[in-house]
Amino acid sequence: MRTTPPIAKVTCPTSTGYFPRHRLYRLLDKARKAPVLWITGPPGCGKTAMVSSYIESRRLPCLWYKVDEADADLSTFFYYLGLAAAKAAPRKRKRLPLLTPERMPGLSVFAQRYFEELSSRLQVPSLLVFDDCHRLQDDSPFFEMLREGISRLAPGINAVFVSRSDPHPSFARDLANRDMETFGWEDLRLTIEEASGIVKLQRKGKPAPELVKYLFERTDGWAAGLVLLLERTDKGRVEPRTIGRQVSTEIIDYFGSEIFRRLDEERRTFLLRTAFLPRMTSSMAEQLTGVERAGSILSEMNRHNQFTKKYLQRVPVYEYHDLFREFLLQQARSTFSMAEFAEISRTATALLEQAGYAEDAAVLFRK
Repeated sequence: MRTTPPIAKVTCPTSTGYFPRHRLYRLLDKARKAPVLWITGPPGCGKTAMVSSYIESRRLPCLWYKVDEADADLSTFFYYLGLAAAKAAPRKRKRLPLLTPERMPGLSVFAQRYFEELSSRLQVPSLLVFDDCHRLQDDSPFFEMLREGISRLAPGINAVFVSRSDPHPSFARDLANRDMETFGWEDLRLTIEEASGIVKLQRKGKPAPELVKYLFERTDGWAAGLVLLLERTDKGRVEPRTIGRQVSTEIIDYFGSEIFRRLDEERRTFLLRTAFLPRMTSSMAEQLTGVERAGSILSEMNRHNQFTKKYLQRVPVYEYHDLFREFLLQQARSTFSMAEFAEISRTATALLEQAGYAEDAAVLFRK
Protein backbone atom coordinates (compact mmCIF):
# COMPACT_ATOMS: atom_id res chain seq x y z
CA MET A 1 0.00 0.00 0.00
CA ARG A 2 1.29 3.47 -0.88
CA THR A 3 2.17 5.57 2.14
CA THR A 4 3.05 8.83 0.36
CA PRO A 5 0.01 10.91 -0.65
CA PRO A 6 0.14 11.80 -4.38
CA ILE A 7 0.16 15.54 -3.60
CA ALA A 8 3.39 15.17 -1.59
CA LYS A 9 4.88 12.82 -4.16
CA VAL A 10 4.70 15.41 -6.94
CA THR A 11 5.16 18.67 -5.00
CA CYS A 12 8.40 20.59 -4.48
CA PRO A 13 8.97 21.04 -0.71
CA THR A 14 8.92 24.59 0.61
CA SER A 15 12.18 26.10 1.81
CA THR A 16 10.70 28.38 4.48
CA GLY A 17 13.13 28.90 7.35
CA TYR A 18 16.01 27.27 5.47
CA PHE A 19 19.39 28.97 5.52
CA PRO A 20 20.25 29.96 1.92
CA ARG A 21 23.48 28.27 0.85
CA HIS A 22 24.64 30.65 -1.86
CA ARG A 23 27.95 28.80 -2.21
CA LEU A 24 26.08 25.71 -3.42
CA TYR A 25 23.69 27.75 -5.56
CA ARG A 26 26.67 29.10 -7.52
CA LEU A 27 28.01 25.57 -7.97
CA LEU A 28 24.60 24.46 -9.25
CA ASP A 29 24.51 27.36 -11.71
CA LYS A 30 27.77 26.12 -13.24
CA ALA A 31 26.80 22.44 -13.08
CA ARG A 32 23.62 23.01 -15.08
CA LYS A 33 25.76 23.22 -18.22
CA ALA A 34 25.56 19.41 -18.06
CA PRO A 35 22.10 17.92 -18.75
CA VAL A 36 22.15 15.62 -15.69
CA LEU A 37 23.04 16.35 -12.05
CA TRP A 38 23.40 13.72 -9.33
CA ILE A 39 23.37 14.94 -5.71
CA THR A 40 24.40 12.42 -3.07
CA GLY A 41 25.02 12.63 0.66
CA PRO A 42 24.06 11.17 4.04
CA PRO A 43 20.58 11.67 5.49
CA GLY A 44 20.12 15.09 7.02
CA CYS A 45 22.87 16.86 5.08
CA GLY A 46 20.36 19.16 3.37
CA LYS A 47 20.18 17.65 -0.15
CA THR A 48 16.45 18.12 -0.72
CA ALA A 49 16.32 21.48 1.05
CA MET A 50 19.26 22.72 -1.01
CA VAL A 51 17.60 21.82 -4.31
CA SER A 52 14.18 23.18 -3.36
CA SER A 53 15.63 26.44 -2.03
CA TYR A 54 17.79 26.77 -5.15
CA ILE A 55 14.68 26.43 -7.31
CA GLU A 56 12.98 29.14 -5.26
CA SER A 57 16.06 31.38 -5.29
CA ARG A 58 16.48 31.16 -9.07
CA ARG A 59 12.70 31.16 -9.70
CA LEU A 60 13.00 28.09 -11.89
CA PRO A 61 9.99 26.11 -13.09
CA CYS A 62 10.29 22.49 -12.00
CA LEU A 63 8.64 19.11 -12.10
CA TRP A 64 9.23 17.42 -8.73
CA TYR A 65 8.92 13.65 -8.27
CA LYS A 66 9.50 11.84 -4.95
CA VAL A 67 10.65 8.30 -5.68
CA ASP A 68 9.59 5.41 -3.43
CA GLU A 69 9.61 1.61 -3.45
CA ALA A 70 6.37 1.40 -5.44
CA ASP A 71 8.10 2.97 -8.44
CA ALA A 72 9.91 -0.32 -9.04
CA ASP A 73 6.65 -1.09 -10.87
CA LEU A 74 7.27 1.07 -13.93
CA SER A 75 3.57 1.31 -14.75
CA THR A 76 3.08 2.96 -11.35
CA PHE A 77 6.00 5.29 -12.02
CA PHE A 78 4.63 6.52 -15.35
CA TYR A 79 1.17 6.96 -13.86
CA TYR A 80 2.43 9.27 -11.11
CA LEU A 81 4.89 10.99 -13.44
CA GLY A 82 1.87 11.84 -15.56
CA LEU A 83 0.25 13.46 -12.51
CA ALA A 84 3.44 15.42 -11.88
CA ALA A 85 3.48 16.57 -15.51
CA ALA A 86 -0.14 17.71 -15.27
CA LYS A 87 0.77 19.70 -12.14
CA ALA A 88 3.84 21.25 -13.80
CA ALA A 89 2.04 22.09 -17.05
CA PRO A 90 -1.67 22.53 -16.13
CA ARG A 91 -2.58 24.13 -19.48
CA LYS A 92 -1.91 20.87 -21.31
CA ARG A 93 -5.17 19.00 -21.04
CA LYS A 94 -4.11 15.88 -22.91
CA ARG A 95 -2.61 13.39 -20.47
CA LEU A 96 0.65 11.61 -21.14
CA PRO A 97 0.30 7.92 -22.09
CA LEU A 98 0.23 5.12 -19.54
CA LEU A 99 2.64 2.19 -19.65
CA THR A 100 0.25 -0.66 -20.43
CA PRO A 101 1.29 -4.36 -20.69
CA GLU A 102 1.39 -4.34 -24.48
CA ARG A 103 3.92 -1.49 -24.41
CA MET A 104 6.37 -3.26 -22.08
CA PRO A 105 8.33 -5.10 -24.84
CA GLY A 106 9.22 -1.71 -26.35
CA LEU A 107 9.98 -0.02 -23.02
CA SER A 108 13.06 1.85 -24.24
CA VAL A 109 11.22 3.40 -27.18
CA PHE A 110 8.20 4.19 -24.99
CA ALA A 111 10.41 5.98 -22.43
CA GLN A 112 12.16 8.03 -25.11
CA ARG A 113 8.91 9.16 -26.73
CA TYR A 114 7.32 9.80 -23.34
CA PHE A 115 10.12 12.13 -22.27
CA GLU A 116 10.15 13.85 -25.66
CA GLU A 117 6.48 14.70 -25.12
CA LEU A 118 7.09 15.62 -21.49
CA SER A 119 9.96 17.87 -22.54
CA SER A 120 7.73 19.73 -24.98
CA ARG A 121 5.36 20.62 -22.14
CA LEU A 122 7.99 22.07 -19.81
CA GLN A 123 9.37 25.57 -19.89
CA VAL A 124 12.99 26.24 -20.79
CA PRO A 125 14.91 26.49 -18.55
CA SER A 126 13.43 24.18 -15.93
CA LEU A 127 14.41 21.28 -13.67
CA LEU A 128 13.09 17.73 -13.60
CA VAL A 129 13.87 16.55 -10.04
CA PHE A 130 13.80 12.94 -8.84
CA ASP A 131 14.14 12.94 -5.05
CA ASP A 132 14.91 9.96 -2.75
CA CYS A 133 16.35 7.78 -5.54
CA HIS A 134 18.05 5.57 -2.93
CA ARG A 135 14.68 4.00 -2.16
CA LEU A 136 14.99 1.75 -5.23
CA GLN A 137 17.33 -1.22 -5.45
CA ASP A 138 20.31 -1.04 -7.78
CA ASP A 139 19.07 -4.01 -9.79
CA SER A 140 15.77 -2.29 -10.60
CA PRO A 141 15.23 -1.50 -14.34
CA PHE A 142 14.07 1.95 -13.21
CA PHE A 143 17.40 3.75 -13.70
CA GLU A 144 18.24 2.22 -17.07
CA MET A 145 14.77 3.15 -18.32
CA LEU A 146 15.06 6.65 -16.87
CA ARG A 147 18.43 7.21 -18.49
CA GLU A 148 16.94 6.32 -21.87
CA GLY A 149 14.10 8.75 -21.27
CA ILE A 150 15.98 11.80 -20.03
CA SER A 151 18.41 11.52 -22.95
CA ARG A 152 15.56 13.03 -25.01
CA LEU A 153 15.02 16.11 -22.84
CA ALA A 154 15.34 19.44 -24.65
CA PRO A 155 18.48 21.56 -24.04
CA GLY A 156 17.93 23.79 -21.01
CA ILE A 157 15.92 21.17 -19.11
CA ASN A 158 18.10 19.50 -16.47
CA ALA A 159 17.38 16.17 -14.82
CA VAL A 160 18.38 16.28 -11.14
CA PHE A 161 18.72 13.11 -9.05
CA VAL A 162 18.79 13.36 -5.25
CA SER A 163 19.97 10.27 -3.42
CA ARG A 164 21.92 8.88 -0.49
CA SER A 165 23.76 6.64 -2.93
CA ASP A 166 26.36 7.32 -5.60
CA PRO A 167 25.25 7.54 -9.26
CA HIS A 168 23.69 4.34 -10.55
CA PRO A 169 25.96 2.30 -12.88
CA SER A 170 23.54 3.02 -15.74
CA PHE A 171 24.97 6.55 -15.86
CA ALA A 172 28.63 5.50 -16.20
CA ARG A 173 28.75 6.68 -19.81
CA ASP A 174 27.24 10.05 -18.89
CA LEU A 175 29.89 10.53 -16.22
CA ALA A 176 32.68 9.58 -18.62
CA ASN A 177 31.38 11.98 -21.28
CA ARG A 178 30.92 14.82 -18.75
CA ASP A 179 27.16 14.79 -19.43
CA MET A 180 26.58 14.37 -15.68
CA GLU A 181 27.83 16.57 -12.84
CA THR A 182 27.92 15.18 -9.30
CA PHE A 183 27.66 16.76 -5.86
CA GLY A 184 28.85 14.73 -2.90
CA TRP A 185 29.33 14.99 0.84
CA GLU A 186 32.46 17.11 0.43
CA ASP A 187 30.34 19.73 -1.37
CA LEU A 188 27.31 19.49 0.93
CA ARG A 189 29.21 19.56 4.23
CA LEU A 190 28.63 22.86 6.01
CA THR A 191 31.40 25.43 6.15
CA ILE A 192 32.03 27.22 9.44
CA GLU A 193 30.34 30.31 7.96
CA GLU A 194 27.24 28.32 6.99
CA ALA A 195 27.13 26.71 10.42
CA SER A 196 27.23 30.19 11.96
CA GLY A 197 24.40 31.29 9.66
CA ILE A 198 22.22 28.35 10.70
CA VAL A 199 22.83 28.95 14.40
CA LYS A 200 22.06 32.64 13.92
CA LEU A 201 18.84 31.77 12.08
CA GLN A 202 17.78 29.29 14.76
CA ARG A 203 18.65 31.56 17.67
CA LYS A 204 17.50 34.86 16.11
CA GLY A 205 20.73 36.62 16.99
CA LYS A 206 24.50 36.64 16.75
CA PRO A 207 25.84 33.31 18.09
CA ALA A 208 28.88 32.98 20.30
CA PRO A 209 31.90 31.99 18.15
CA GLU A 210 32.92 29.25 20.58
CA LEU A 211 29.45 27.67 20.32
CA VAL A 212 29.56 27.65 16.51
CA LYS A 213 33.08 26.20 16.53
CA TYR A 214 32.06 23.47 18.97
CA LEU A 215 28.92 22.49 17.01
CA PHE A 216 30.77 22.57 13.72
CA GLU A 217 33.58 20.32 14.94
CA ARG A 218 31.25 18.00 16.85
CA THR A 219 29.03 17.37 13.83
CA ASP A 220 31.71 17.53 11.11
CA GLY A 221 29.51 19.90 9.11
CA TRP A 222 26.44 17.63 9.20
CA ALA A 223 23.45 19.98 9.04
CA ALA A 224 20.87 17.82 10.82
CA GLY A 225 23.31 16.99 13.61
CA LEU A 226 24.07 20.65 14.15
CA VAL A 227 20.38 21.54 14.42
CA LEU A 228 19.63 18.57 16.70
CA LEU A 229 22.48 19.42 19.05
CA LEU A 230 21.47 23.06 19.04
CA GLU A 231 17.94 22.10 20.12
CA ARG A 232 19.41 20.67 23.34
CA THR A 233 20.87 23.99 24.39
CA ASP A 234 19.19 26.52 26.62
CA LYS A 235 17.09 29.14 24.90
CA GLY A 236 18.95 31.89 26.71
CA ARG A 237 22.69 32.01 27.01
CA VAL A 238 24.13 29.05 25.18
CA GLU A 239 27.55 27.60 25.89
CA PRO A 240 29.22 24.44 24.55
CA ARG A 241 29.40 22.90 28.02
CA THR A 242 25.58 22.90 28.18
CA ILE A 243 25.50 20.37 25.35
CA GLY A 244 27.83 17.73 26.77
CA ARG A 245 29.45 14.73 25.07
CA GLN A 246 26.52 12.36 25.45
CA VAL A 247 24.63 11.68 22.23
CA SER A 248 21.26 13.40 22.51
CA THR A 249 17.96 11.56 22.45
CA GLU A 250 17.03 13.38 19.24
CA ILE A 251 20.14 12.12 17.47
CA ILE A 252 19.63 8.59 18.79
CA ASP A 253 16.08 8.65 17.41
CA TYR A 254 17.37 10.05 14.12
CA PHE A 255 20.05 7.40 13.58
CA GLY A 256 17.70 4.71 14.82
CA SER A 257 14.88 5.56 12.43
CA GLU A 258 16.98 6.51 9.42
CA ILE A 259 19.59 3.76 9.47
CA PHE A 260 19.82 1.28 12.33
CA ARG A 261 16.30 -0.16 12.55
CA ARG A 262 16.18 -0.67 8.79
CA LEU A 263 19.10 -3.12 8.85
CA ASP A 264 18.96 -6.87 9.39
CA GLU A 265 20.27 -8.44 12.59
CA GLU A 266 23.63 -9.45 11.09
CA ARG A 267 24.35 -5.92 9.86
CA ARG A 268 23.31 -4.33 13.18
CA THR A 269 25.62 -6.65 15.13
CA PHE A 270 28.43 -5.90 12.68
CA LEU A 271 28.02 -2.16 13.27
CA LEU A 272 27.88 -2.51 17.06
CA ARG A 273 31.11 -4.51 17.13
CA THR A 274 33.08 -2.42 14.63
CA ALA A 275 32.10 0.77 16.49
CA PHE A 276 34.73 -0.19 19.07
CA LEU A 277 37.34 0.65 16.41
CA PRO A 278 37.81 4.41 15.84
CA ARG A 279 39.35 3.48 12.47
CA MET A 280 39.66 0.14 10.73
CA THR A 281 40.68 -1.79 7.65
CA SER A 282 38.38 -4.48 6.27
CA SER A 283 40.76 -7.10 7.73
CA MET A 284 40.46 -5.59 11.23
CA ALA A 285 36.67 -5.52 10.93
CA GLU A 286 36.62 -9.12 9.76
CA GLN A 287 38.77 -10.29 12.68
CA LEU A 288 36.64 -8.41 15.21
CA THR A 289 33.27 -9.58 13.85
CA GLY A 290 33.99 -12.87 12.11
CA VAL A 291 32.12 -11.57 9.06
CA GLU A 292 34.02 -12.54 5.90
CA ARG A 293 32.38 -9.85 3.75
CA ALA A 294 33.36 -7.06 6.15
CA GLY A 295 35.11 -5.16 3.37
CA SER A 296 32.09 -5.16 1.08
CA ILE A 297 29.82 -4.06 3.95
CA LEU A 298 32.05 -1.09 4.82
CA SER A 299 32.45 -0.16 1.15
CA GLU A 300 28.70 -0.34 0.64
CA MET A 301 28.04 1.83 3.69
CA ASN A 302 30.47 4.41 2.36
CA ARG A 303 28.92 4.27 -1.11
CA HIS A 304 25.43 4.74 0.33
CA ASN A 305 26.55 7.60 2.57
CA GLN A 306 25.69 5.84 5.83
CA PHE A 307 28.02 8.01 7.94
CA THR A 308 31.06 5.94 6.96
CA LYS A 309 34.22 7.66 5.69
CA LYS A 310 36.74 5.93 3.46
CA TYR A 311 40.40 6.96 3.20
CA LEU A 312 42.28 5.63 0.18
CA GLN A 313 45.63 4.59 1.59
CA ARG A 314 47.71 1.54 0.70
CA VAL A 315 44.87 -0.42 2.28
CA PRO A 316 41.50 1.44 2.51
CA VAL A 317 40.77 2.70 6.02
CA TYR A 318 37.23 3.34 7.25
CA GLU A 319 35.87 5.55 10.01
CA TYR A 320 32.35 6.15 11.28
CA HIS A 321 31.15 9.71 11.78
CA ASP A 322 31.85 10.62 15.42
CA LEU A 323 28.19 11.04 16.38
CA PHE A 324 27.21 7.83 14.57
CA ARG A 325 29.98 5.92 16.36
CA GLU A 326 28.89 7.30 19.73
CA PHE A 327 25.32 6.26 18.93
CA LEU A 328 26.50 2.73 18.09
CA LEU A 329 28.56 2.48 21.27
CA GLN A 330 25.56 3.50 23.37
CA GLN A 331 23.53 0.82 21.62
CA ALA A 332 26.33 -1.68 22.26
CA ARG A 333 26.26 -0.96 26.00
CA SER A 334 22.59 -1.87 26.14
CA THR A 335 22.93 -4.87 23.79
CA PHE A 336 26.00 -6.76 25.00
CA SER A 337 26.56 -8.16 28.45
CA MET A 338 29.39 -6.67 30.53
CA ALA A 339 31.54 -9.69 29.77
CA GLU A 340 30.87 -9.44 26.00
CA PHE A 341 31.52 -5.70 26.05
CA ALA A 342 34.86 -6.19 27.81
CA GLU A 343 35.92 -9.01 25.47
CA ILE A 344 35.13 -6.95 22.33
CA SER A 345 37.07 -4.02 23.82
CA ARG A 346 40.13 -6.20 24.49
CA THR A 347 40.07 -7.67 20.99
CA ALA A 348 39.64 -4.22 19.42
CA THR A 349 42.54 -2.85 21.48
CA ALA A 350 44.81 -5.67 20.31
CA LEU A 351 43.84 -5.11 16.66
CA LEU A 352 44.57 -1.39 16.94
CA GLU A 353 47.99 -2.11 18.45
CA GLN A 354 48.83 -4.61 15.70
CA ALA A 355 47.81 -2.06 13.04
CA GLY A 356 50.07 0.61 14.54
CA TYR A 357 47.29 2.78 16.01
CA ALA A 358 48.91 2.94 19.45
CA GLU A 359 47.15 6.13 20.61
CA ASP A 360 43.72 4.78 19.65
CA ALA A 361 44.50 1.53 21.42
CA ALA A 362 45.55 3.44 24.58
CA VAL A 363 42.32 5.48 24.59
CA LEU A 364 40.18 2.35 24.18
CA PHE A 365 42.18 0.52 26.85
CA ARG A 366 41.64 3.36 29.34
CA LYS A 367 37.92 3.41 28.64
